[in-house]
Formats: sequence, C-alpha cells, structure tokens
Amino acid sequence: MNPTPRTLTFVAPVFRVTQLSRTIAYYREKLGFDLEFCYEGFYASVCREGCHVHLQCASPTPRDQLAFERAEHIDACFVVQAIEGLWTSIASVGAATTVPLRKMPYGKEFYIRDPDGYILGFIEPVASEGESNA
Repeated sequence: MNPTPRTLTFVAPVFRVTQLSRTIAYYREKLGFDLEFCYEGFYASVCREGCHVHLQCASPTPRDQLAFERAEHIDACFVVQAIEGLWTSIASVGAATTVPLRKMPYGKEFYIRDPDGYILGFIEPVASEGESNA
C-alpha cells in the first residue's frame, strides 16, 4: 500500500460576527484561545491546541436561536481529552452553557454559546476497544 502524503493540516469554521474585538476577547478570556492573526480589523483567527476558528466581521445569518439550541444543534465540534478539567475551567469563568457536562452513549460532552450565538460542542468520545481516553 502506498502511503499518501499528508496534505490537510486543519479545518477552521468561519463565523460571521458583529463585533470582532468582543468575540476575540470572549474566545481568549472564556475559552482559552490565542489570537493567531487579525487582518485589517475585519477578519481574525483564534486557535487553541491546533483547533482554529476564523472570525469575519459581518452580519450573522439569521436563524431561530431558541429552536437551534432546543434541538441541541452545534456549529462546531471540538474533540477533547480530559473533558472534566476543561469543563471546570470554562464553566468557572462564566461561559454561556447551553448543555452542561453530561455523559452520553458516545462519550461525555458540553455545549457553549459564544457572543454571536454560535454553539460550540466539546466532546470526549468513548474509547474504542484497545484505546484509552486516560
């Protein structure tokens, strides 16, 4: 079998936000992301541990936020390890929680709402046979 060279390095959802500086501050102060770059005050990237979110200053697409949250939809999914510690650190700084830490058949998860209404799911999958999440 011929190994294929690695070509993809990461994916970054692009969130349309109304106030770029406010949203950058939220991701930095509440979620522990670093500012990777800010381009001419209308486009930025935040990252944490190889996970990137791009932010574009523009009007978000309208949606029924209550229905979106009630249905437990998410805009981005972050696969994590040691979810209890992450939950404790994020909850302790007052991040807006839509789904608190819970155990599901596929693993543990919690959801956070950012200032523009985007829902971020943080999920620690159940370990497959032969794997460990420890």
